[in-house]
Amino acid sequence: MRKVYLHKIATAVPEHAYTQEFAAGFLSDLIGTSEKKRNFLARVYQNTGIRRRHTVIGDYGRDPADYEFYPKNRRLRPEPGTRARNDLFIREADRLSLRAAENLFTGLPAPLKDAVTDLITVSCTGFSAPGFDLRLVKELGLSPAVNRYHLGFMGCAASFPALKLARDICRSRGEARVLIVNVELCSLHFRQQFEPDLIVAGALFADGASAAIISSTERDVPGGKIILHSFHSRYLPDSEEEMAWRIGDHGFEMKLSYYVPKFIEMNIKPVMEELFRKNGMRAGDIDLWAVHPGGRAILEKLEKTLALSHEDLRHSYDVLGEYGNMSSATIMFVLERILSGSERGRIFSCAFGPGLVIETGCLERIS
Repeated sequence: MRKVYLHKIATAVPEHAYTQEFAAGFLSDLIGTSEKKRNFLARVYQNTGIRRRHTVIGDYGRDPADYEFYPKNRRLRPEPGTRARNDLFIREADRLSLRAAENLFTGLPAPLKDAVTDLITVSCTGFSAPGFDLRLVKELGLSPAVNRYHLGFMGCAASFPALKLARDICRSRGEARVLIVNVELCSLHFRQQFEPDLIVAGALFADGASAAIISSTERDVPGGKIILHSFHSRYLPDSEEEMAWRIGDHGFEMKLSYYVPKFIEMNIKPVMEELFRKNGMRAGDIDLWAVHPGGRAILEKLEKTLALSHEDLRHSYDVLGEYGNMSSATIMFVLERILSGSERGRIFSCAFGPGLVIETGCLERIS
């Protein structure tokens, strides 16, 4: 069976950024109507392990008279409806996805872009038809006959189905070159309600995009690359209510239970062992770890359960600290750090999505 290579990953984030300290104070001013609530908000935000995050919304920190998305008052009321949020998604997803893709093709052999046969787009934070996939085809000058696939509403784990699809396409058609583009604008769905699930989500999620090029031809791109060896997915029974969202009148309503890290802690080893059995491997064969940093609690649980060090998960901790949780794009930021570094060897990678579902992958960084 032919090998399939992840040659390069490029990322992009909006120009607007804020520190976690600023975000906590801003939200406390909005909904911290008692000392108990203010203390709860401070505790949640301080425990995320996040230093700053990016957003497509430029209103935070401005004079209300200059607001462009929110009503021009300090209470941000009435809250924008779902249509207004999705309209902003359409505009900014077009812009950010194109920037990530342009970053990807910068420095690559010129014929590679012309050779793209398949485009996979990923998002769970907005939608339209036509979507940002068609905009990418037009702006990048891809073939109008390019095969397009969109993976929607699969949450933080969606990069794994995208990578699996790309791998299978390249295995079935040796001439295939697959472009994957993730865009997640989580900040569009910020809510002012004082509900624990919404507060936790609001403390973690942020905006970002990634682009990656994959093929079965090793010489397509010079330098290091990642081999996509094998994947394994597992739905955890009786966990549907722990992580979910629905379309509400004021954006997507996120449910993120405090028990999510515990569910992952209880199930990660059996899922990982199933992946290793498929590949004739053991945990000791892993050289590098690429874990979706859904939050500091998840990383700390996995660190303990898998007997890892903070250094083993440094790429995940670093991405979480610098960018927060950008849903499906986040693991691509982690893999980009491994791909751009000098380390070589077997990689265990995983992410977690609504279901709950644990997605895992056995990859390999080569020269």
